[in-house]
Amino acid sequence: MLFVVLSKQPMFVRWVQRLDRNADGTVAVLFGVLMVPVIVAIGVGIDYGRAAEIRATLQSAVDAAALAGASAYTSPSAATAATTLAQNYVTNSTSAMPSGVTVVSKSVTSGTTGSGSNVAYTMSVSATLSVPSMFLAVVRGPITVSASATARNPVVTASFNMGGFVSYACDINEIYWYVVPANGGVPDASAMNLLWSNNTQNPTTTASFNVAASAKIGFAIENVTGARDPSLGGCNYGNNMYGSQPGDTQWFYSSLSPPSLDWNIAPGGTTTDTHGTYETTQDCALVVEQGTYNSHSGSWSYPSAPQGQCYTTSGLSENTNTYDRYGNMDGVCDNCGSGATMTTEMTNAAPSCSDLGGNSYQYDWNDMGGTFDSYNYGNDMQYSFSCSGGSGSGNGTSTNSVTLTN
Repeated sequence: MLFVVLSKQPMFVRWVQRLDRNADGTVAVLFGVLMVPVIVAIGVGIDYGRAAEIRATLQSAVDAAALAGASAYTSPSAATAATTLAQNYVTNSTSAMPSGVTVVSKSVTSGTTGSGSNVAYTMSVSATLSVPSMFLAVVRGPITVSASATARNPVVTASFNMGGFVSYACDINEIYWYVVPANGGVPDASAMNLLWSNNTQNPTTTASFNVAASAKIGFAIENVTGARDPSLGGCNYGNNMYGSQPGDTQWFYSSLSPPSLDWNIAPGGTTTDTHGTYETTQDCALVVEQGTYNSHSGSWSYPSAPQGQCYTTSGLSENTNTYDRYGNMDGVCDNCGSGATMTTEMTNAAPSCSDLGGNSYQYDWNDMGGTFDSYNYGNDMQYSFSCSGGSGSGNGTSTNSVTLTN
């Protein structure tokens, strides 16, 4: 009887064993020849894998550059600064590439797209790198990788509405809007846009303006102590609690925390020479509240504004009003209260339209006037602020901020 014994060894192992037994080396030579394309294939895979990894890093870099540039591109006058910012992003990112990788080209271009109410500022970034071959330098030259990105910052419509507000303040109060400067400080005088004044017979109650969705919008009150026209309800009550004399001017900026931080600095950086000294660690000027939309009535409603105290960063040692035995407000107790924090009460005090997320917010101001500060938010000025409008893509409306389009 004939028995056949099958080897359990893999074919490749048996082949190698035969090579070892082959004395004339023919099979060994053949094996070496066959291994050349295998080694080449491995080298190609490693080199192209490394190039793909570098390209992915480059794509992330140009994406970030385009987004940063478009975010800073909030008006035509900001195009140069925004382009420089994007260029710096690309330069810093490509400088951090692995050793031997060189920049072939890079480009940053600002522009606009769309028309009418559907406009957006754009930032386009592209870059090409030369990646040296590690295993196949003799066989072929470096590998070229490229990446590009375009980001859009839609121009939207911002809306300001005083509603039915009526001012009973003795002081002159005027409200301005401005784009918050990059350094976060007091805005330039040229940036101020008057929205409303209580020192006219028929003040404008609504206004709208176009702005890039990423632009931070601040509001500023110009307050003049006891200077409002008596025929409009003004009165001269003497010095206020903070020492301001009749005719003194103070500025409160929603982009500062608290708004009275630079009370004696007018837009542009000039001093107002007010005699008063205002709070710099407590918000006694502004409370911001998110509205609730009623889809049936198509209108917004807002919570009642809080009254009777200031707000610190910790929520402790807050100034509060005092009351007599009949419940009438009669003064101030410094550092006597606790409650909500400045951050909570000033949420979206200087928002971009993107920050609002399609919601409407109410701004309740206290002008910090009077013989004692009554901390009556919304009594001296109250308005709503919201945004809507174009995406710059031609496919509907959006208040989203900067987005990549490719």
